[in-house]
Amino acid sequence: MPTGHFAIGDLSFSFEGSLEELAHCQEIVREIERAEHRLRRASGAEEVVVIYDQDLEGERGTFDKMRLRAYDDDHNYTLDLGVTDTNPLGIYVGYDQNIEVYDRDAGEAWQITPEGDPVQPDADTSEANRREEPTAREADASRGPSSSSTQSTDSSTQSTEPASSEGPSQAEIDRAAEVLLTRVRQQPSEQRVGETTIPDGPLGEKLLGFATYCGRDEGYLNRVLDVKSVSGIGELTVGQVPDVLAMIKDEETLRQNESFEPDTDLPF
Repeated sequence: MPTGHFAIGDLSFSFEGSLEELAHCQEIVREIERAEHRLRRASGAEEVVVIYDQDLEGERGTFDKMRLRAYDDDHNYTLDLGVTDTNPLGIYVGYDQNIEVYDRDAGEAWQITPEGDPVQPDADTSEANRREEPTAREADASRGPSSSSTQSTDSSTQSTEPASSEGPSQAEIDRAAEVLLTRVRQQPSEQRVGETTIPDGPLGEKLLGFATYCGRDEGYLNRVLDVKSVSGIGELTVGQVPDVLAMIKDEETLRQNESFEPDTDLPF
């Protein structure tokens, strides 16, 4: 059985599987490397480390989280790794996921967008930060920022920076759509997108974010909405989301839908 060798942050590991599974693993690692680049850019640090926080307090009790983290002199910069059963590694990081910033001295937490802009947290997010970060801070107190955070990272991490300035690959776009669809499937198909919130935010905002991620402008998105005979994202139904994502991903799919006209002469 072939074996692949991968690195996530400062963690190197081997994975045994089929060539198809190893190729899928590499896709996921590339996505995570993009997230590492966002953390390095936000923090100014050269090293990203993997953190496994245990016994965090939440509304449903205690839980564990695997995280990517970078440090500067005063702050922690964190991206949480989600859990999924749709790839061999069982983890993913959101393509438009906000970065959590924690001031170690002041004990205050907030979020910034992938572009580095501050995010105004809602009450639920603020409360969640107050519950979770003290436990994470206690874990860091004994460990602290790694002394090697100002040193060069290994070649696998450094090699991601040139790629991060380019657009996402088709595999990464497909993966982002897959993650979004997984979260949407739990919602009623007849429900309006404008009335739907998935675990990481309003569905309408996530669809707009996905279009931006794919490099689609407003004119392109309007073409997609015209196919569905709606004037805005919020008017779509949840059941229409898979078709909308397919058209956003692939312009040929959009063209086929634009040119399709039902044959009204067919007998029923």
